[in-house]
Amino acid sequence: MIKPPRLALGRVQKRNLFAHVVEDLGTRIIRGDLRPGDPFPIEADLGREFGASRSVIREAVKSLAARGLIESKTRTGIRVMPPTHWNLLDPEVLSWRFSAMPPVQFYSELFEIRLMIEPQAAALAAERAHASDIAEIGEAFAEMTKVSPSTPAAIDADLRFHRAILAAGKNALLHQMGHLIAVGLYISHQTSSESFTVFLPQHGKVLDAIRARDPQAARRAMEKLLGETRDFITGHLKSGKRKAR
Repeated sequence: MIKPPRLALGRVQKRNLFAHVVEDLGTRIIRGDLRPGDPFPIEADLGREFGASRSVIREAVKSLAARGLIESKTRTGIRVMPPTHWNLLDPEVLSWRFSAMPPVQFYSELFEIRLMIEPQAAALAAERAHASDIAEIGEAFAEMTKVSPSTPAAIDADLRFHRAILAAGKNALLHQMGHLIAVGLYISHQTSSESFTVFLPQHGKVLDAIRARDPQAARRAMEKLLGETRDFITGHLKSGKRKAR
């Protein structure tokens, strides 16, 4: 068995510890264990708690500040920020919110936003997509028909499909929605992989409408896909059928 060089291994271990510190502190903030306006634990205390060096703690603090969870000032020190300052589209923040919130509430918020944006994105794709964009959406759908619904490959193919539609809308801001979609698909898959099979035909209808250059049909097809998916997964979450996180 070939072992990695000691130096490389040290970097990996440091990175893993850094990620652990960021996730732990971020989850505490979002869960409310550390509340807005509260003073943040001092560097030395955090170092002892996590068994981490000063540099790792400082990197973690910078990472949380970049996501809007904390603020550091010279005179007042580090303070926890209110939710209005958090970067809620950040993938890590989304993940921490998912772990801290009631599943039905988180999923409901997520799909409210998706229903506001993705149907219009599908309509824009029908209007603006280049031939190569439609080919990418078609390839993603073809991949969805081949993968096993119970595998991570199903999430990857589904995400590729939705991201291809966002890209086909030719609006750079739409790309930021990819993180929300990824989390939504992950929750759906973890709750019930059956949803992948149930709603596969509706994905095909979205594709057909975009290929036909019919914005209204594309919008309606995406609304139907998202609305029915939301109701299906919400029913599973409320009935307690959801898998362990």
